[in-house]
Amino acid sequence: MRRGSSAASGVLMARVTATAAATIAATALSVLAAPTVAAQDGTPEATPDVLPSECADFGSTDAYRCEVHSEAMGRDVPVIVRPALSEGNPKVAQFIDGANSTSVNTWVTGAGALDHLAEEDYTFVFPSMDGFTWSLDWEGQDEVKYETFLAEELPAFLEDGFDVPDGGRGTTGVTGLSSGAYGAVNLASKHPDLYSSVYAMSGLYDPGSPVQRYVFDSSTADRSDYDRGPWDGPNGDELVEEDNPTLNIRNLTMPVLVTAASGVPNFAGDMGPNPIATVFAGGSYEVGSMVFTAQFQAAAVAAGMDNIEFRYDTVGAHTWDTWQRSAFEQGNVETFLSRIGGNGAGGGAGDLPDGPVGSTVEGSGSSGSSGSVTAS
Repeated sequence: MRRGSSAASGVLMARVTATAAATIAATALSVLAAPTVAAQDGTPEATPDVLPSECADFGSTDAYRCEVHSEAMGRDVPVIVRPALSEGNPKVAQFIDGANSTSVNTWVTGAGALDHLAEEDYTFVFPSMDGFTWSLDWEGQDEVKYETFLAEELPAFLEDGFDVPDGGRGTTGVTGLSSGAYGAVNLASKHPDLYSSVYAMSGLYDPGSPVQRYVFDSSTADRSDYDRGPWDGPNGDELVEEDNPTLNIRNLTMPVLVTAASGVPNFAGDMGPNPIATVFAGGSYEVGSMVFTAQFQAAAVAAGMDNIEFRYDTVGAHTWDTWQRSAFEQGNVETFLSRIGGNGAGGGAGDLPDGPVGSTVEGSGSSGSSGSVTAS
């Protein structure tokens, strides 16, 4: 069966030297016996037999909007699911939104991900989350248990509802932008048995740092529905260490790709409905993200992590113009997808970067994506 970004501050700009980046590896398609129709590229495509009752057609796309029940949160969570093109394919990619997430994940509405990925043979999932909740389980807040949802409940739903083998455990990749970049890296550092590839854009990765902790706490208290921070509770100090990808960097055993841009808006691209905000807010947010990314790179170098690579764009503010260009025009999503699964659970060792951890400087161009600013 098948179917179903609070402002970040930064004062220093990091100078980054260029080294070789990873190359793209091809992904094999698996087709099991089932009634089929032809996909756009001629690959046999499994015909859906039974659609989970929680799901309905998502417009005229090949995806479904599902209301996935979370036992941990006691409510349903909207998730867009685009099933794999071939029956029995275990490869899954989770796309985590920025902090301004709504009832439809902005990867779908802001980046046109379903169109870009139409011929890719993976199960794609686009979960929605309450704004400024950081893909975390909050202490003392039963309504916010998104780590449990993403790492446990969603794989179980894919296994039961879409026949994804073992729910994609060990053959799932996770990508995110802004707050979702933190979410992606944090989830992978805590669940390396589930995630085998990571792609993080314009994020922050050390809630133990005073500046970055301020970003987490102030943005959440000011702009979330919960008037508090994610670690406000008696066990907060312990939990913030558990939720710190920089401290837990050695748990990132899979290929990890991290990108950020300079903060200089792409005036040749889509400046969005509010160009002034794109220049001043989006620019400053991305400067902060670039500094935080360079700090994370320094931690990776110190830890000798040769499976984490960094790519920096010479142009780009904290907007969907930057992220759409990075993901699709510069080929980073293709690299991320090619590493899913790899040589088994927890690693795509055959697709790791060569040599020590390093970075690449990427060029920029115009794009036609939505340029609205997403907060950290």
